[in-house]
Formats: sequence, C-alpha cells, structure tokens
Amino acid sequence: MARICVLGAGVAGLSSAVNIQSILPEADITIIADQFNTETTSDGAAGNFGILLGRTNADICRLRCWTRDSFEWYHKICTSEDANIAGIHRTHGYQLWRTEQPPPFHGSFDYGYRILSKSELLKLPGNYKYGWELNTLMVECRRYLPWLMKRFKEKGGRVIRKQLKNIVEISGSYDVLVNCTGLGSRKLFDDKELVPIRGHTIRVKAPWIKTLFIADSDTYIYPGQDNVVLGGTRQRGEEKLDKDQRYYDDIMARCCRLVPSLKHAEVEKTWVGLRPWRPCVRLEVEMISVDDGRLPVVHNYGHGSDGVCISWGCGVDAANLVKQQLTETGSQRLVSKL
Repeated sequence: MARICVLGAGVAGLSSAVNIQSILPEADITIIADQFNTETTSDGAAGNFGILLGRTNADICRLRCWTRDSFEWYHKICTSEDANIAGIHRTHGYQLWRTEQPPPFHGSFDYGYRILSKSELLKLPGNYKYGWELNTLMVECRRYLPWLMKRFKEKGGRVIRKQLKNIVEISGSYDVLVNCTGLGSRKLFDDKELVPIRGHTIRVKAPWIKTLFIADSDTYIYPGQDNVVLGGTRQRGEEKLDKDQRYYDDIMARCCRLVPSLKHAEVEKTWVGLRPWRPCVRLEVEMISVDDGRLPVVHNYGHGSDGVCISWGCGVDAANLVKQQLTETGSQRLVSKL
C-alpha cells in the first residue's frame, strides 16, 4: 500500500488529497498541517471565480487546463444537492475599468461575459469607461474546506495536526510527499522565490446586496450566502498580520463609492492574510535527499490570489504526478528484485 502525505490543509492541500484518493483509492493518505479551516489563508479568500493574467504566473496552456478543470468541478457541485453545504453558488455582476482591457481569461471557461455599452456604463457607479457583465461562481471556503475535509475522511483519509520544522521528521514514513504549504515552503524547502502579498477583507451583513462589483482589480463587493465580502489590498512583501484600521477604512470607503448603501452594513468580521506568490506557480516533482535516500516531493503552491480559482485543476495535476512517481518507483523496485 502506497503511503502518501499531503502537507497543508488549505484549498490546495485538500484538493490534492481528494484527487489522490480518486485515482489511488487503495493508498494510505495522510494530511499533516498546523492550520485547518478558519485558521488557513484559504478561509479568508473572497472566492470569486475570476483570474487576471497580470497577477497569475503560470504557463498559459497549463493555466487553461487548471481553470477548465476547476470550473467544471465547481459547476458540478453548484448544480448538485450539496451546493449550499459546499458554499458554491452562481453570481452575477460587473467588472469596471478606467481603460480598455483584454477579455477576462476565465470568460472562456465560466458562464461567460459581455462587454458593456457606453449607455450601460452610464447607469453604473463610478463613471468608468469600460467594463464587463460577468456570470460566474463564488466558492466560499468557510463552507467548502469543511466539505472537502469531510469527503477526505469518509474515504479513509487521516489527519494529523503538527507543525513541521524539517522534512526529516517524517521522511521515513511516506513514499511520496505533496507539498501544499504555501509560504511555509520558504523554510521547509528553502524556496527563496516566494513572496507574501498581504490582503485585507471585510465581511458585512448586507442581505440586500445581490450583485457583485469589481472596480479595476483591487476593489470588490462579492455577495455570499452568509455575508458580503468587501476588499481589498495587494501589499507585496508585507508580512505583518496586524489589523491596521486604516486599510479597512479605505476598503469601506472605496466600496461605498460603488454601492453607497454599504454605509449602513454591519461589520461581521475583518481579516488579514498572506497570499503565497512566486514568479511561477510551482507544480512539479522534486527529488530530495533524506536519510541517505531519495524522496519524491510533488510541489503544488505559489498560486497567489488565484488559489481558490485553480485549486481543483492543480489538484488533478498533483494527483497524476503522485501516481507517476509511484509507478516509476514501483518499476525500479521490481527491476532491483529481478
């Protein structure tokens, strides 16, 4: 029986673990993480299915596959009886720009988009000169992560809460590691290319808000099942997690310019987190040396702001890489025995 360990329990880790179970049902799979559900960066993510190529660093062909596979998975859940439990629902609204932009990348994979006319733009807030009408999905990780974890455990997956300081601590216990630790890879795997991008959001009670709005790329209003997410910030290289009120005041002011009635919304929660960004999403195999041996590590991290959007597609790729490594090591063992 293959022994596989997934490091990290955010949306990338859980997506990888569930996909591995799907293609390797007999494997013994364990998730090791020091943060779960509301403790993770994924939980704070707004969860709108939308990708901007300017902030996503990945090979375009692979990005298409990840986006397509992810959307098809989310759509399947959205049209199932588990939609509300998993926190996935359709959403509609507008993305507004000061200057003309290329078509939205995700528009080829989700429910589509439409360029707004000048007369339509005049009826929308902010005096923007260009924009799209969007039809897409919301993936609310506060519901989606527990839903994925339940699936994982029901299929025999095991979970260990532990903060690893060195891979040596578990090197002899598993045949393959899947690294979904995000910024934790800086220490565990000495990745000097990782950069934190700090983000802030506010969740408010505003049940009258039914339409999403995005202004440029960093101001957004996303209606969810339980609340409305207001954002945001993209502060490259900032690592402090202090809740500085000035950032929340600025977010609220920007969002109120789009939808003035938000001034009367009750603030439910403020959040600050660090997105794991790197020059290129890392989804590949690395052979590391531990205990006088070689251990395959499938890396799956560095998605920046688009972790939720492409997590399932990346999980599919990660699972296939795990299967490939087990097949190769199995063949090598057979040859050595012969």
